[in-house]
Amino acid sequence: MVNCIVIDDDQNILDMFCDFLEVLKIEVLATGNNGKMAVELYEKHTPDIVFTDLAMPKYDGVYAVENIKDKNQNAKIIVITANSNNYQMNLFELLNIPVISKPFGVNVLKQAISDISENENTVPKSFKIKYRFKDEHEHYSCTVNYDQYRNFKKLDIIQECEIVNSNNENIESEKEMEDALDLATQKNTNKIRDLSEILTT
Repeated sequence: MVNCIVIDDDQNILDMFCDFLEVLKIEVLATGNNGKMAVELYEKHTPDIVFTDLAMPKYDGVYAVENIKDKNQNAKIIVITANSNNYQMNLFELLNIPVISKPFGVNVLKQAISDISENENTVPKSFKIKYRFKDEHEHYSCTVNYDQYRNFKKLDIIQECEIVNSNNENIESEKEMEDALDLATQKNTNKIRDLSEILTT
């Protein structure tokens, strides 16, 4: 039997969701109400599928997705959201994560489970990101791999960082970007700027 964990901060939706999963003969191992709990429950249960809401206070669904993928890039995750226009959709597309819009019926859920079971979770070798340094107005763009993207987001000198293109991009400076990120941890941003372009829009 397929098993899962379910994360949503609305108890009524959580209960309804678990009822749907029972109809589909999917075992719910645990439930939680924020992204941090999602990561903790994933580590504890290593479920076949993680279902997570997107908009949750403090630790949201993006936190859950990125931190679970840090632990296992092959983790199967399905995102549930009332806002399908979220700017993070490029992230979910990149990671082959189905997104279900609220409200939804059991058949939509069944199809998403079928899709994620058949799809491989391969991440493109490289893609474009847009980012901004703290206390600066300009946005920059560069090509990175997934691990570099995660390292960008962890830099305390970076204010914003998002995926803008989920298609494979040519990356000729992978080692240079690794070196640039190492320097950035010491607050030296010169090399990252050299490998990036300033966005005019």
